[in-house]
Amino acid sequence: MNTVIWILLLAGLAVTTAILTANGGAFVLIVLPPWRIELSVAAFVIAVLLMMVLGFFVTRVTAGTLNLPSSIRALRLGRRQAKAKEAVLFAAEAFFEGNYARAEQAAQRALTQGESVGLCAVIAARAAHHQRRFTERDQYLESLHSLLPRDRILQLSTQADLLLDERRHQEATEVLRRAREIAPRSQTVRRLTLRAQVLMRQWDLVLKTLQTLEAAKGIDGPHADAVRRQALLGLLARHGQDTKSLRTFWRSLSQRERSDRALVISAASLFIGLKLMDDARTILEQALDEAWDTEFAALYGKCHSSSVLEQIKKAEGWLTLHPQDAGLLLSLGRLCLHQSLWGKAQNYLEASLALEPSREGRALLEEMGTNLISRIPKMRPMPPDLEGG
Repeated sequence: MNTVIWILLLAGLAVTTAILTANGGAFVLIVLPPWRIELSVAAFVIAVLLMMVLGFFVTRVTAGTLNLPSSIRALRLGRRQAKAKEAVLFAAEAFFEGNYARAEQAAQRALTQGESVGLCAVIAARAAHHQRRFTERDQYLESLHSLLPRDRILQLSTQADLLLDERRHQEATEVLRRAREIAPRSQTVRRLTLRAQVLMRQWDLVLKTLQTLEAAKGIDGPHADAVRRQALLGLLARHGQDTKSLRTFWRSLSQRERSDRALVISAASLFIGLKLMDDARTILEQALDEAWDTEFAALYGKCHSSSVLEQIKKAEGWLTLHPQDAGLLLSLGRLCLHQSLWGKAQNYLEASLALEPSREGRALLEEMGTNLISRIPKMRPMPPDLEGG
């Protein structure tokens, strides 16, 4: 905009000068006693323009000379800031490359120059942690608190994460408690809390924290499913020592959870361990009717329920649909062996071994052979009076 104004002013001055000098009679008289200076308008205009240009350059040179010290300081400051930013970038690159010693040194340089202090303190602390230099790590975290007192969550979340990595669960839990007081809705703090609860096997709290994270969309679906499965497996194992407690907990699960493969195997095994064969049978039959699984079928033979013959009939029905399932054949051999159906047991066990050789199948065949030998009546010794003929 200033350029346009100057162009218009100069154009106007040129037009005015041309009009005044058109007849050649216009002049400018300058009286400075005892001198008198008479100039044509054109010469006067040229002189004024030259004086303006000269004044402009003199003003710029004078201003530049007076501002030279501050300009030099600004230039040096800009160079330092550029170097500090380069140090920050180098520290981040070195850290992600796994060169923790160089990352820490670069972060220290940036910290001394006050560039990106939060990021650099975190990089330095994590780099020191990976080098097992925990004293220096804690010093960096304390410096982070002093440099950024308002951003307390950054320091606490980093400290908790590194303490969990060091397996100092109780200390990390205390740090996270303070972080929740400051920022109760922080997703980072919630995720770290979930991690701490998993490591400490606090399965009831894990499920509550997981529910909160899912409601706030702070965790992705597959990760949430994996954590929930781990928590439910832990709770199953905890309840697996008591019959009533195990039944109550299993019935409290949703249909989706009772269909989970890992939970089905764990629950059925626990019920079998407690001699609750009918419960284990029900779980496995429902699971197999929903989706076929050879591991479920192999486990089914260990459920010697109150009606093993019905189990054999059920399993033989499955066999028509899955004739090449080695696990199902093994279960049928086990069930027939339990009912002393020696011929059928042998056929099923040999068919299972032909499809998939297993130590368990061979052991069952050996057990069946031992049982058969033990059932053969022993020969009685001949009376003494008949020994001689």
